[in-house]
Amino acid sequence: MRMRLSFMAVACALLAGCSGGGGMARLQQFVATADAGYRPPVKPVPKIPAPHIVAFKMHHHIDPFEPFAMRLPGRGPNPDRHLPKGPLQRFPLDALTMVGTLSAGPKLWALVRTPDHSTHRVQVGSYMGEHYGKVVRITAHKIHLVETVAGPTGWVKQPVTLVIK
Repeated sequence: MRMRLSFMAVACALLAGCSGGGGMARLQQFVATADAGYRPPVKPVPKIPAPHIVAFKMHHHIDPFEPFAMRLPGRGPNPDRHLPKGPLQRFPLDALTMVGTLSAGPKLWALVRTPDHSTHRVQVGSYMGEHYGKVVRITAHKIHLVETVAGPTGWVKQPVTLVIK
């Protein structure tokens, strides 16, 4: 028990020594005044010259955003790009849905729904999709198209079908 009591007395003495009132005030005063007059040298911000503005005029230059094959007329089956775009050519082909067919005698039309939920009647010769897709045949369950797509060396025709859903 005496051992325990002496240990407690030593621990209290050590803790009392750590609280030393005068040492902390001197430390705080030193920290407050140590860098009071010091100002690091700051280099001025370099002046950036104004950029030279150049107007890009397209009339005699190649459009850098146009696919390469579109720049080469005469290579492959060129689409008629002057044809007015129909309402179904504003959407990619995978966004269009065949929803049914209509028939009047031997003539068959397909019904196609767009992403904005409007329905259009399509016949052979109509254009659909963003890649100049021309309807070549309509059956009860499919629309057969031929798209003219820009390939790496020129225009390429590829068959595509749109199935009823």
